[in-house]
Amino acid sequence: MNTATGTSLIGAPIEAVRDILLSATSLPDWNPAFIRVAGDDPATPGAEYALEAIRGHRGTLTYTQIEDRTIAFSWRVPLLSETAAWHLSEVSATRTAVTHTVERSGALAAVLAHTLETLPGLRLDRLAARLHSPQPRQRTSASRVERSAKHDIHKQTEPDATRSTRPRCR
Repeated sequence: MNTATGTSLIGAPIEAVRDILLSATSLPDWNPAFIRVAGDDPATPGAEYALEAIRGHRGTLTYTQIEDRTIAFSWRVPLLSETAAWHLSEVSATRTAVTHTVERSGALAAVLAHTLETLPGLRLDRLAARLHSPQPRQRTSASRVERSAKHDIHKQTEPDATRSTRPRCR
């Protein structure tokens, strides 16, 4: 199992952060790995959602812990299982410290291991952006979302994962 943790100070009240994290059907608005999450909001402990992830992977997302200061869910698709935990700490009425821990297992976790270290920070940045921009990100097609997520996954090791480095044949 591979694990990574990141912490960020987010300029939003703790309740606003909780609301975003408990809106499972809105997770795709700020997490490009998810195409669609189907179910009822807000999430409750044990709530299971049908999940469609990038590259056509289908599985489930289940909220495993919902407390005042901690929210956790697990999601599974073929060859990958992930547990995501969010620990919230109120710094002031308008600022929340958020620690995000990710644990992954499965064959895809091994393939994506080089991306795990930066993943919590990327998600925390997207969460903060979503809180400051209530409009969900625009989706023109699933392939565009896949390219965006692929770029995020590989940007640590490749200058631009969306472009091929092979010469073109004419």
